[in-house]
Amino acid sequence: MPRKIQEALDGWDSRRSTELYGINAWSNGYFNITSDGHVAVKLRNSNGAVNVKLWEIIQGLGERGMRLPLLLRFSDLLGSRMALINECFQRSIDEYSYQNVYRGVYPVKVNQQQQAVRDVVSFGAAYHHGLEVGSKAELIIALATLRDPEAFLVCNGYKDAEFIDLALSSLKMGLQTMLVIETPDEFSLINERARLMGVKPRLGLRVKLSSRAGGKWTESGGDRSVFGLTARQAIEVGDQMREQGMLDNLEMLHYHVGSQIPNIRDIRVAIAEAARVYVGLCQEGARMGVLDIGGGLAIDYDGSRTNFPSSANYGVAEYCADVVEGILQVCVQAGVPHPIIISESGRALIGYYSVLLMNVLDTARLSVNELPSNL
Repeated sequence: MPRKIQEALDGWDSRRSTELYGINAWSNGYFNITSDGHVAVKLRNSNGAVNVKLWEIIQGLGERGMRLPLLLRFSDLLGSRMALINECFQRSIDEYSYQNVYRGVYPVKVNQQQQAVRDVVSFGAAYHHGLEVGSKAELIIALATLRDPEAFLVCNGYKDAEFIDLALSSLKMGLQTMLVIETPDEFSLINERARLMGVKPRLGLRVKLSSRAGGKWTESGGDRSVFGLTARQAIEVGDQMREQGMLDNLEMLHYHVGSQIPNIRDIRVAIAEAARVYVGLCQEGARMGVLDIGGGLAIDYDGSRTNFPSSANYGVAEYCADVVEGILQVCVQAGVPHPIIISESGRALIGYYSVLLMNVLDTARLSVNELPSNL
């Protein structure tokens, strides 16, 4: 074996493994490499934080007859992320003297499995963290899981009569259900079903902002995106509500400029534009009271803390502060009461929650004769 390679292997230790794989950069403190070279997850028990080696978990599962590949879910990590997002928003609200609250919602589409949704609702109960749905199946999941009368249930996506009836029924059950209008025709159908059921609907408008965000899902934002109402369509729907005497039913503005937004500047620009639209609706006589900023809170997957698509040049605390400050500034200038803030963070909430373990399927080796001569 060439001398340089032998020297590198002789000096190898857990510190160099940590540097090579960048685990401290991307793991957010949830994972690390132990002194004996094993990957470990940091969990909590009655005595505080404890390192658990993934290899020990594999051995224990093997003794019970389970074999790789295996998907492990660490509820502690989900609980930690839930606390981090909600408490960062609360600190920003206190720091800026924001005169309302934060209420997050988890997009069920991110992980629809029972255990994931149940854990979100369980850990989110202390913060009145709700759910966001975009289909009848997801709405049924939410109705079977959510019980908190202070948590929001945001209904996005295509809505037929059955979807609307389910959502209106959840209002009768005491849930804070928001039916978000995404196409011009939806208002008429919602109004018709609400009158038949004798329910006063709580409505939101999803608008297409001109602001766009970088990243892998940039096409989901901008004024040419598929989902949401253009400015003209939003005005037309507002006029229909006025004619029907239903401006009092319009409580929420919603927008979504993308997922995994790596650049905090894009988030700031979108917040400022959306807040101005919100203020305009208030000034037109709509009831309002809620601003849903959608998703976008990114995870720094590669640990570079940059505006690359797989990274983020900001942290959760900075994100929350910029959201609160951005909405506050526009509302104060217009003399409009501060709205309840809703965000729809999915990956940022459960991205660290599950780990797929699998065997090494194959390896590639080089013989000494195949190595470059300059080594």
